[in-house]
This record gives sequence, structure tokens and C-alpha cells, in this order.
Amino acid sequence: MSNKRPLIGITPWYDYSNQMTFIKKGYCEGVNEAGGLGVLLPMCTKQEILENMVEYCDGFLISGGPDVDPKYYNEINYSFNGDISPYRDTMEIYIIKRAIELNKPLFGICRGIQIMNVAMGGTLYQDLHSQIKGKDVIKHSQTAPSWYPTHKISIKEGSLLNKLLKSNTIEVNSFHHQSVKDLAPGFEISSTSEDGIIECIEYTNHKFALGVQWHPELMWESDRIFLALFEGLVQSCK
Repeated sequence: MSNKRPLIGITPWYDYSNQMTFIKKGYCEGVNEAGGLGVLLPMCTKQEILENMVEYCDGFLISGGPDVDPKYYNEINYSFNGDISPYRDTMEIYIIKRAIELNKPLFGICRGIQIMNVAMGGTLYQDLHSQIKGKDVIKHSQTAPSWYPTHKISIKEGSLLNKLLKSNTIEVNSFHHQSVKDLAPGFEISSTSEDGIIECIEYTNHKFALGVQWHPELMWESDRIFLALFEGLVQSCK
């Protein structure tokens, strides 16, 4: 029996000033704890190398990070939009499109859910509190320990998320000011927060393509239920 672990490519954070790639430990360790082999991908925008990444990796984890350049969903860059990372946008949009095309497992976290939606033709709120009028928006950028859940989400019965977490509601952490606005073709909404903000999307007719708005990589050590998301990614690669 082979002990080979599925190779999960994790997209990196990038410091332009110091030309450094890095990632917080919860991403790689979550994949490893779930039975995979998490590797931090090099920052790259060359198509030939990106295609090699897609070929060699069994699945992908699109990590959190800065805002997506709104040019990718045909909007101007408003004053309330945050930092953007041109290298990451190019790299991740390529990986997402190819992973969807090749039916390779894909898991997006925070920025990850957002750029998954943008890559496939959807849009974002550039800032929730600036752009959503007429209703109260809950606090989505918490001032609490990173592992601590601060609001509830409802989960669609029968969805992939529902099957993984075995629950119709759960409490999550929250560190974002943007979210999915118009859903890209091929995706379904599987979770929303109490104010109606989209918290999870999944691509239909795909082995595993799931994006969540919260940060399970910061929660799974304190609440093992969130490890199920990483386990779902790893198991779908086998």
C-alpha cells in the first residue's frame, strides 16, 4: 500500500519590498494534518511554469491575502479598495481556471473565495460597509483572537459544505472587508452570514471546488470540525 500523500500546492503571500514569499503556518499544517503534503508554491507569472504547477500538484489551496484588482471584474479601483498584488492575481487566476478545466481539487480561503469567483466571471463588493446600503452589515473584520468565532453562518442542506461539516449552522471567525457580489456562472451559494453576505461557494459538477470567506486555517487547532475542510480537499485528491 502506497503511503504517498497528495501534493497540495498552496499559493503564497508576497512582500514586494523585500521580495519574499511566505505563508502562515495554519495552511500547510492544516493540509498535512489532513493527510496531504502541503507545499508553498513559488511566486510566478510565467505560463510555462504555472502549467507545470498545475500538472504536478494534485490539488490547490488558494490562500488569504490582499484585495483582487477590480480591473478583473470590470470596475475602477475605488478609494475604499485595499492593497492589491498583481503577481498573485495573475498566478491565481491562471491556476483556478486550469484547475476547474481539469477537474483538479481546489479550496479557496478568504481572498481565495473572492478570486475564485472573479476568475470564473463573478464580481466583488470592494468594501462591504461602503457599498451595501439599506441594511445593517455585521462586523466582518473582528477585533478578537484569530481562532475565536464571532458570527454565525447558515449552511445549505445537501451542499458539499453541509456534508463536510455535518451541520446546518456554525460559528466562524471573520477578517475581510470584501465579499462575493455577483456569483460567477457554475457556482452555487452554500452558506451566508446573518446579514446575507456570502460565506461559501462551490462549483457544481466538479470533484472539489470550494471557497469559504472565513479562516479555517486559524481555527482547526482549537476546533477540529474545521479540519474537515482540509480533509475534504485531501481526500478528493486520492
